Amino acid sequence: METGSVVGAANMLNVSQPVVSRVLRHLEDQAKVPLFERSKGRLQPTAHAALIFSEVATVFRNIRSLQDSIQRMSVGDDMSIRVGASPSLAANLVPRAMLRLRKRYPKLIMRLDVLSVSQLTDYLVFGEGEMVVGLYQQDHPSIATQLLGSGEIVAVTHGMAKNGVRSLDGNDLADLCSTDLIGFESTTPHGRSIANYLGGKGLRYEPTTIVRFAETACQMVEVGLGSALVDSFTAAGFAGRNISIHRLPQPPHMGVYAHTHIERGLSSFGRFLRNSLRSEAEASGKWFDGLHA
Repeated sequence: METGSVVGAANMLNVSQPVVSRVLRHLEDQAKVPLFERSKGRLQPTAHAALIFSEVATVFRNIRSLQDSIQRMSVGDDMSIRVGASPSLAANLVPRAMLRLRKRYPKLIMRLDVLSVSQLTDYLVFGEGEMVVGLYQQDHPSIATQLLGSGEIVAVTHGMAKNGVRSLDGNDLADLCSTDLIGFESTTPHGRSIANYLGGKGLRYEPTTIVRFAETACQMVEVGLGSALVDSFTAAGFAGRNISIHRLPQPPHMGVYAHTHIERGLSSFGRFLRNSLRSEAEASGKWFDGLHA
């Protein structure tokens, strides 16, 4: 249709002339109508050929469009991902994982929503985002949970330490609890975990300043308002600032969990981010152990 001759078509397709001739005969046999009239060495398309060419051209345009879409997806062009995270992880761990995602997909549009524990279920059930990263497991029939890594509860006090992370003994812990303690309501996951831990040591969890988020507690410690017990991921985000991190005796451990809806698979971006979160959680644990060593 475009070249007007078998020779021209063969040159365009980079095949031999007999191959083009066989294909034309096969097409006419299949269509059971003449597609070309031969006149003075050229092929003149019939009305049947024009109709078929129009349909074929549409198919090829769609194929090219599909190829372009696949190419854009490979770099995240005109694509997006939306995820949620608990405040403790959204402050440090998740941004580092998202940096890996940005380097892999430089044109991807990313959105991070900071969620409380009470918001997590609705966020996934109603499809607001494809994944939530949190410190606690979720018991809901529509939510699948995968452990990515683990941390622990640590103590943070005012003033920068000179020798990395120091371990507290039972007496140190008792002294800490007798000072101004910044903490959480005992009905919250953080507060409940800490209260149970201290109760097992014969100590009461009675914070004199109540906050909602662990990073807020660390900010208050930094300005000298008191001490706090928080997760190690939040504490790591304040490394190098005006706080000291202390390891507890037999500390309670906290996991990093990826939550997804059981009926919605992760996108390629979501899978890459989940793997990056696992790597960052592992790196955070090694960093913390290195400071303690």
